[in-house]
Amino acid sequence: MPADGIAIERTIDTIEQSMTGGHGVVRFRNLRVHRDDVLGEVGRGFRYAQVRLAPARLTHCMRWLGAARRAHDIAVDYANRRKAFGKTLIEHEGVGFQLADNLIDLHMARLAIWHCAWVLDQGRDARIESSISKVAVSEALFRVADRCVQVLGGLGVTGDTLVERIFREVRAFRIYDGPSEVHRWSLARGLAARA
Repeated sequence: MPADGIAIERTIDTIEQSMTGGHGVVRFRNLRVHRDDVLGEVGRGFRYAQVRLAPARLTHCMRWLGAARRAHDIAVDYANRRKAFGKTLIEHEGVGFQLADNLIDLHMARLAIWHCAWVLDQGRDARIESSISKVAVSEALFRVADRCVQVLGGLGVTGDTLVERIFREVRAFRIYDGPSEVHRWSLARGLAARA
């Protein structure tokens, strides 16, 4: 029989290599905490955790915005050097339009981040704005990374550039700090409550 307390049952590797140690499966069994060791008020832990979520979501948004911008820069450089059918890839609308769409998604992601940061700077909790940013930014940056892989072609799925790694790792961002579906559910619940 396992001992009482906290036990790490196993660790699971993730697709994001920058998250060292992966994820852990933790088991709590008959865990008791002495009242002198409780931080804050009993029963308010979830509320305390919510305070850090908006700024934490923004750090993920900013981190992955930078990574997606790096992937975009690599794709733009490649498209300006690589030739096909007598001209550079970027001169072909199929590639040029994908990179133009990247600019649009990167710009809109940056604006969502800035707006949420501004709301936080006003001293507000920014729960709605951080949920909107989390969904919009994570999904936009996944599209950017996906387009970069497509522009690079076979090179995009190799370790010869960072694009493959950014594509693989940015996918996890759509799950961290709440998957898009949970944020949409929360936003919809708020809309229903205000109706």
